[in-house]
Amino acid sequence: MRFTIAQLEAFFWTVRLGSLGKAAGHLHMSQPTISLRLRDLEQALNVKLFQRNGRGLAPTADALALLPRASALLEEADRIMLQTDPATVTGSIRVGFAEGFAMTCLPRLLETVRTDYPLLKAEFVVSISYELERELSDRRLDLAVLVNPTGRPGMRLVPLGIQDTAWVAGVNWGLRDNVAPAELHRLPIVSNPPRSAMFRQIKDWFATAGIEPLRHDICSSVAVIGHLVSSGAALGVLPVRMMEPDVAAGRVQILRPVPDLIHGRVYASYPEGGLTSPVDAMLKSIQKVLDAIDYLKVDRS
Repeated sequence: MRFTIAQLEAFFWTVRLGSLGKAAGHLHMSQPTISLRLRDLEQALNVKLFQRNGRGLAPTADALALLPRASALLEEADRIMLQTDPATVTGSIRVGFAEGFAMTCLPRLLETVRTDYPLLKAEFVVSISYELERELSDRRLDLAVLVNPTGRPGMRLVPLGIQDTAWVAGVNWGLRDNVAPAELHRLPIVSNPPRSAMFRQIKDWFATAGIEPLRHDICSSVAVIGHLVSSGAALGVLPVRMMEPDVAAGRVQILRPVPDLIHGRVYASYPEGGLTSPVDAMLKSIQKVLDAIDYLKVDRS
């Protein structure tokens, strides 16, 4: 006999949550029903998926091998169910954005969501990717757009592209376009805190020459860092698109670092099993905006 989506769902949540009782609670059904579906799935696949471990169940090697494939099938089933009229998508969603991304993309995204999903209510949270990833893992966010996420367990990652970043300096510094670590390490640098993608970019770039900047100040806001750089107070690594108005106004210059920076990979992320109608609608809106403004580079690696 064939397995069913209901059986895969019982299997997925039993493994992910660690017990029959928790899976039953999550799926709003009785524990005997979960047990029956797991038994039927084992029979359909002719494998043993769980072993008794004290009072609980432990997934077998076959179960762990099946888990990512089951997750992909369940997500595709969700997508099929979500093929509905955008005007009927209702509810609320809490979405997190890395600040540099939000500075450029959020105005267009607000307009897109209002037009395409008029009944969808969104709350936007802007922070550094590390903090957003933690909130997503704690289920305080439904969806987040992250730069270089660590990839926490139980989170789905959807690659969006590469964010073009560069060293940016006020014209007052009189720097040549091509710069090496030795030419910048004596100048004041400002970045987001440690653990942020920006901080790691800067540390890794200077590490290629075996040196560190003599003055590296920390600021939690990408927007304020952009202001500090355009004011000539410090240098920073920032999204190129975010700084285009300042380049056009003649306040800053985009530097060409040698070696090149490791550019940030941008992902949308949401909890496994969390592809709801609002999340799917927001994912579609984000991709629509990215295509319209050509914000990200294609990742060809």
